[in-house]
Amino acid sequence: MKKLFGALLVIVSVLVAAGVASADQPPATTFVAALTADQEVPGCDPATNAARGLFVGHVVDEATGTVEWTLVANNLPGSTIAAHIHFPGPAGVAAGVVQPLPITPGEENGVIATGSFSNLALVAGIRANPELYYVNVHTVPPGVGCPAGAVRGQLDLQGPLNN
Repeated sequence: MKKLFGALLVIVSVLVAAGVASADQPPATTFVAALTADQEVPGCDPATNAARGLFVGHVVDEATGTVEWTLVANNLPGSTIAAHIHFPGPAGVAAGVVQPLPITPGEENGVIATGSFSNLALVAGIRANPELYYVNVHTVPPGVGCPAGAVRGQLDLQGPLNN
């Protein structure tokens, strides 16, 4: 699992370097969020600093706003029950769900979900104001898990990126 998470971080680093080097940037096609327990609002005591995650979404069809995505997590407390993209949620502010990210319930380590969605308005919104969007993962049971959210990551801290 650590190798998979490490490999994804290397890929993201390469994408960041490529995006920074581009002078005339086309619309962002890859969105990334590094999820940690300390970004979650409200915080959840069972989620330690070891709880981490990574969301990578790639726009594969501009006309329909289709995004293929992967969500990786490690050391989450409890059992996973849900994951979402939220808006408007700048760092430190909780917000409403704008896009569910269906997961395999109970997966806490490794790739916990992959999928796709088509949402042209969401893609446009993230491109315009990525700092207002975040991804988080919810776990249960209460007292052991984090029903309001175990880990969270802002899309503006690591993305959007260009390919």
